[in-house]
Amino acid sequence: MLNRHSNAFGNAKDAIFIAKKSIGSSFKQFLLIIAVACLLGVIINYPFIAKSLGGELLSEIQRKQLADLKAKAEQLSPDIRFVDLVSAKKLFDERQAVFLDARSPDEYAEGTIRGAVGISIMSVITKKVDIEEVIPDKNEVIVTFCSGGECDLAVEMAKELVDRHYANVYVLAEGYPGWFEADFPIAIPEEKVVS
Repeated sequence: MLNRHSNAFGNAKDAIFIAKKSIGSSFKQFLLIIAVACLLGVIINYPFIAKSLGGELLSEIQRKQLADLKAKAEQLSPDIRFVDLVSAKKLFDERQAVFLDARSPDEYAEGTIRGAVGISIMSVITKKVDIEEVIPDKNEVIVTFCSGGECDLAVEMAKELVDRHYANVYVLAEGYPGWFEADFPIAIPEEKVVS
């Protein structure tokens, strides 16, 4: 009887050994498949990966977003103009422009260009804020901005201003994120947004 139990125990040990060997072999095969798939993914997507690592992809995306934003602005009004970061910074340094943050009050409160007036586009459209009271001089240079990239609130604000006969309206396409990344002066507003 002891022999029968030893034999059964020996068979169980053999079965466990075979199962471990089989699992180990399956796991190695699984890892090999994953490694081959990753390698093929890198090879197939190499141009995309190289552009991404080199910063070219981001530049391409930003150029496309700017072109799309300018096309939308052109559709809305031929009088909407754009200003680049360097020119906007010069206007800022020389105190030659009013910077108008068209983002929501919450976004404005999280941080904005130092000295910017926060007036959400929705408050202007719904007439909650009378823009002519906030900026009475129609010849004032105004730089509108929002969250950059695909954000078109600054373009919408510029259209509202142009429609109200403001003569010197510009859009900062890079928006607050571009200003922030350039390490230009920012602030966390102490006062609430106008709207």
